[in-house]
Amino acid sequence: MRISRRVLFVLLVAVFLAAFVFLSDSLTRKADAASLSGAKVTLANSRLSYKAGVATGSSGSSVVTIDNSSQPDINTGHLFPGDVLCFTDAGQNGCIGSKSYTVASVIDGTTFNLTSTLTNNLDTSGYAVATQSGQWTVSFTTVAAVPVGGSILITIPEADGVSAVQSNNGIPDSGSSVALSGFDLNSLAAGGISITGCTPANWSTPVVTVGDGTTNHTISIPRVTADCTGGTAIVVTLGTGTPYIVNPAPYIGHTQGISDVYGVTVQTKDAGDNVVDSAIPRAAAVEAVLISASVDESLSLTVDFVTAATLYNGGVEGVCGTVPALSDARTTTVTSVPWGTITQPNHFLYAAQKLTVSTNAATGYVVTFEENDQMGRNGNTCTGTSPSAGDYTFGAGTCIRDTTCNGSCSESVMGDWQNATSYPGLGYSLASASGTDAPFFYNQGGGSTWYAKQLADKTQGGETAQTIMSNGAPVSGSAVYVCYKFTIPGTQPAGYYYNIGKYTTTSTF
Repeated sequence: MRISRRVLFVLLVAVFLAAFVFLSDSLTRKADAASLSGAKVTLANSRLSYKAGVATGSSGSSVVTIDNSSQPDINTGHLFPGDVLCFTDAGQNGCIGSKSYTVASVIDGTTFNLTSTLTNNLDTSGYAVATQSGQWTVSFTTVAAVPVGGSILITIPEADGVSAVQSNNGIPDSGSSVALSGFDLNSLAAGGISITGCTPANWSTPVVTVGDGTTNHTISIPRVTADCTGGTAIVVTLGTGTPYIVNPAPYIGHTQGISDVYGVTVQTKDAGDNVVDSAIPRAAAVEAVLISASVDESLSLTVDFVTAATLYNGGVEGVCGTVPALSDARTTTVTSVPWGTITQPNHFLYAAQKLTVSTNAATGYVVTFEENDQMGRNGNTCTGTSPSAGDYTFGAGTCIRDTTCNGSCSESVMGDWQNATSYPGLGYSLASASGTDAPFFYNQGGGSTWYAKQLADKTQGGETAQTIMSNGAPVSGSAVYVCYKFTIPGTQPAGYYYNIGKYTTTSTF
């Protein structure tokens, strides 16, 4: 049968279109996204920013009272001596008078003193703000290749309803829930971002886009030369120097001591802007703690108080060993370890907090513990890791030192600590509450031993934060007791001594 030229032409066109549709569908299916391997976000500073409404504060006065209702922070529980803060107007247009202040002392749940007097009247519709910020490290391993013309895209939560100016001005943001809250980009620019992996020179200059209240912040890093092959480890550093991304203030209704957990989306894209691989690692922010003797991170870290009665346990061995008398034990809070007024030197006192971690991270989590300094009188600096003379003289500073146990422990090496007269100071040990995630225990030497370590003096001593909990797999309700032990010599000078301790939690998804 003879086929006309017109019919033949129509048949050829139909075959061409079918082949085109099939090829397009095949290419589309090749672009289906997979999960990035080992994606995680590590915050160098996991402490929540502080943001409370101002109730009163007058020029010439050093006393400030905060509003205790319907604000991100409604008390002074997470405001510590030495914190640097400023005061904004109602529109949060920077710091009033372009001036910052330092907290001298916290008077009660709503009132605190500054080290200097106010130079302006405060706006009673404005905020008292203590910003917390730090370097971010975003790391992952590619699954599929990132082609030339493709990119890495990091999406950082921004608070809903906040303008692009306000979400980039260094004033911490907040919302009515974690989902509506987020980070302030604080003028982070391309020059403050670095990338390693797949030949850094083959990535182009990062493009930073500030969220506008309806969109989140994004950082795009284009691939300009040679494909980045699958299976390559990538590390993106956000904030190679100041400024750093500002941590959120607590969301309104937040419970102190329970971390606010934010998802940070990490994607690789092809030249057509299609997602190749993706993951949503978590960033957890939580309050710090004041040791006066105070704590700074699904990933969930909960800090609970322990009562003096629980520690004493009727004189028999309790959660942290045997405490000789109820008067030797102290009740903690979720944000403080208050030793109170010491009336008996050369005598051990005991306190504890309970840490509980849950995560569904495939490769588990790590909790580290550090202090900003040893316990300084009125917050003075304790230079170095040990006294320059005697038990409490650190150069020009007077301090309660970190213990050396019975003469042989450090922040990384444990030692038995039985002698309160010859070896004064502050130390800690660990006890299991649920699971086996602690690296050492107070009673692992058997008998009457009480093994302890120093707190890692990271800022003044240059020591490394130490692991106090870890697990290489998902956990639900893994818990340890952090057991504090404390004594001073009879010649310790009078004064108010304090430092700040911080728990930092990291998980890998």
